[in-house]
Amino acid sequence: MSKDSQETNTQTVAYGWQLVTPKDTIVTDNEQGNVVIANTSEQYTGAPPIMLKVSENVATVDSNSFFEQSVSITLDKKIIVKRRPDIELDD
Repeated sequence: MSKDSQETNTQTVAYGWQLVTPKDTIVTDNEQGNVVIANTSEQYTGAPPIMLKVSENVATVDSNSFFEQSVSITLDKKIIVKRRPDIELDD
């Protein structure tokens, strides 16, 4: 797998939005359109979740973390989350 390539999961959340996330995430949503995306990767332990609000025609990002490279929202009701490449910290 190349550095830019990430394994992903695709699922449908509230109001028919398609959510594409990195493989090691947990997604929770409810009928009111609140969507929470949390990392399960050991590398990102303790990272704050991404919080979205969706409705029939609108999707907004309420909060995200430093570990996400981007959260893209498309006109065809797709939300794509891309995580930053591995971060190496010098001790």
